[in-house]
This record gives sequence, C-alpha cells and structure tokens, in this order.
Amino acid sequence: MKYVQEKVVRNPESRLVPRMALSASMGFAAYWTYLYFSQTRHIFSPALKHHEVLTHHAHEFTELRLQVAPGIELEGWVRMPAGLGGAGSKAPCTIYFGGRSEDVRWLLNEAQGFKNLPLVFFNYRGYGNSKGTPMEKNLVADARAIYKWVAEQPWCDRNQISVIGRSLGTGVAMQLAASTPVHKLVLFTPYDSLISIAKKKVPLAPVSLLLRSKFKSNECAANVRNPTFVLLAENDEVVPHDSSLRLMQHFAVKPLVATVKGTDHVSLPHDTDAQGLVSHFLTT
Repeated sequence: MKYVQEKVVRNPESRLVPRMALSASMGFAAYWTYLYFSQTRHIFSPALKHHEVLTHHAHEFTELRLQVAPGIELEGWVRMPAGLGGAGSKAPCTIYFGGRSEDVRWLLNEAQGFKNLPLVFFNYRGYGNSKGTPMEKNLVADARAIYKWVAEQPWCDRNQISVIGRSLGTGVAMQLAASTPVHKLVLFTPYDSLISIAKKKVPLAPVSLLLRSKFKSNECAANVRNPTFVLLAENDEVVPHDSSLRLMQHFAVKPLVATVKGTDHVSLPHDTDAQGLVSHFLTT
C-alpha cells in the first residue's frame, strides 16, 4: 500500500493574531508600568517658578516654617489683617489648601478679596521651598498637623477654624473636615474622586489599581457635617461639573453652591467676586 504524505498548508494569519495580541498586551503592560511609576509627577505638578511677591500689604503677613515630620519642613504664611489677633484677642481662622500646580504664595498678592479674613496657607511637600515628596497620605497628615498648630495659636479661636480647598486640595480639605471639628468648609471646583477623573484621562488603564493617591472625597462626604460652600467655574475643562455634582450627592448636609460667571478652573479662586462670596460665607 502506498502512503501519500499530505502537506499541511498553514494560514499565516493564524500566527499573526497571537503575535499581535502579545504585542498589544506587552504595550499595555509597559504603559501601565510607566503610569504607575510616573504618577506622582502627573498628579502633583509643583510650579517651577515662584510667584513674584508684589504685595503692598506685607505688614499683614508673617512667614512660617512648620516641621511636620522628621526632616520635613513646610513653608507657609499667616495673613492677619490690621485690627485682628491683638494681645489677648482670638479670631476665627481659615486654612487654605492649594491645587495641583499651585504655589500658594500667590495669596500674598491677591488675598484682598477675602477682606478681613485671617488666613493660613502652606505649600505642600515638594512645592515652593517645602521639603519632601507629595503623596495623599503625606498631604493629609500634614493638613492635620497644620490644623493642630493653628488651634494652638493664641490669636486663634479654636472653635472657629474653617478650611478652604481648591481643586486637588479639595481632597485634602474633605478628609480633614471628615475627621476634625472644622467650623466651615469651602471647596473650589471639587471632584468626587481622583479615580473618576483619571478614568476619563486614561480610559484604557486600570486606574483604581494603579493609583496610590486616590482622594476618594465621595467616601468621606457623609462624615462632613459642617456648613459647606461649593464654588464652580462657569467653564471648567479640568474638573467636569458632573464630578462635582456627584460628590455633592454624598454630603450629609446639602452644600451651598454657586457658579461664578466668567471664570474657568484656573481663574476662579483669583476672582474677586468669588473671594467676596467666600469671605461672606465664612464670616456670617
């Protein structure tokens, strides 16, 4: 009997598909690895240049250095308007937490819209002349240290310490307000969580697994029971309004909300009308 050997002809595409899948998998893995190890500079982006200080109200400000951990010192300022905080008197105080790329020394030039509001503000770790590396756990721990320091000052009414958070700083302010007896809370362009923001920026990445700093404001909102004022920019291309609205659904006490016309994400806290609204809310 004669055997005939059949020649098997393979389709080239049968080898191409697995190779493409493997290449895609390796590409995603490399991209996700890059995101994981570079996330600190994407989430926290300190301004490279300091704001030039032009204020004519230098007498209102006192420069500070606060050690929040061994070898970690933050730079900050206290703004005490004339007539407040005199010998033996105590005043309501407000702590300000800035945004992703914010050197808070801009307040030395533009805090006049806050009127007679005593204001305390520090640069985050790695921002301005503050030492250390910014991460969520570090910033929240530092916020608690700042609050404790403010409460111990002879010029501060410790029962009336309010907090302002801007953009990224709303996540810091929310966690502080949820765990500390904050008097009032102001949020400029808040978000429900950094996870939801990141999912829109990088939809193909498992951001909930990759992110080390998640800032889940939606999870701590139920524990924020003090009066809260939310300010939204009319045009915000950084924090979508729906993210802010989702956050507000979680509050135990419904926040007061205002959308400031003619503002965007960057200009909102600099707007004198917005500052006036905040001053009125905090002092009434």
